[in-house]
Amino acid sequence: MLNVKICSKEVLMDRMRLQILRAILKEPQEIWTLIPRQDNDIKSMYETVEALKEEGLVEYDGTLVKITPKGAELLKKEKVMPFVDTKCPYCKGKLHNPEVFGDLLEKFRGIFKERPRETTEFDQGVVSEENSIRRLEFVYERGDVEGKAVFFLGDDDLTSIVFALSRMPSFVSVVDIDKRIVDYINRVAKALHLPVEAYEYDACRKLDSKFVEKFDTFLTDPVETVKGMRLFLSRCALTLKGKGSAGYFGLSHLESSLSKWYEIEKDLLSMNFVLTDMLRDFNEYLLVGERILHEGYYAVLRSPVKVNPPQIPWYKSTFIRLELIDKAHPLIIDDVVWDRSLYFDDETFVVRP
Repeated sequence: MLNVKICSKEVLMDRMRLQILRAILKEPQEIWTLIPRQDNDIKSMYETVEALKEEGLVEYDGTLVKITPKGAELLKKEKVMPFVDTKCPYCKGKLHNPEVFGDLLEKFRGIFKERPRETTEFDQGVVSEENSIRRLEFVYERGDVEGKAVFFLGDDDLTSIVFALSRMPSFVSVVDIDKRIVDYINRVAKALHLPVEAYEYDACRKLDSKFVEKFDTFLTDPVETVKGMRLFLSRCALTLKGKGSAGYFGLSHLESSLSKWYEIEKDLLSMNFVLTDMLRDFNEYLLVGERILHEGYYAVLRSPVKVNPPQIPWYKSTFIRLELIDKAHPLIIDDVVWDRSLYFDDETFVVRP
């Protein structure tokens, strides 16, 4: 191990250095392939790559980060081997059997293809059709969908339609700030006679009483600021019936440091939630192609090397399950007046400032 010390900050930095160096020891890496090979937020990772270059352990070659002879010699001395991906090549660690809901996936593909395209105005980033099916599979496995009332706060990737297509929930309600998403979900629901309804809603506004304590399960993919998480999860907590109700949300390591995770987990405990399950890198977002270079993301603007358009789903988040141990205690109930800071802080590198 690379010079691991007792100080928690030094241990964190050493782990990050190790993960970066062993990845490029295997082969030179573009920034989009290097990001998923380490555990920390993009801001800290960029700073660490720059420090490694200053120390002469890595070098830049166009869009690539490469190991130097000095770096390779250090890793040899520390008995560090090139990175080996130990995930199952079939499911990639997603605990996913594509045969279970295969027919559902085929029905959903056409619906997903015609969806309104995501916009940075609302920090939208969609997962693939397969990813939405995987969400249903996991929620089904945990017993939170059959005969249940399911609530979605935000649904630009249309996972609510997947749930409705399964015919397992008693009904599904969606609230979203984007009128295009709301109208599209309602059109699909009407055309296919699905048990899902969508409403236009800004999470900064107090939740309508018709949603309060009416649901067994919620799903949301909040913005990755502490107050954004607090707001979204408070709104969702208010919808749950009580003890035993469950919630699911995504949280990344790429835009949320462990300090931010700590604050979010404290909020969850204060709301009477316990964390029962975490599936790392479960959600893979379709942040690919030329457009990513022109959105003003810090992940591009502050990259230590030149970047090509990403061709792989490099941005991933952990899928987290919560369960209430008693009546929910939301931290926010009334209206809030917040500006762009709801979406943006110094760690959010994939949000338009």
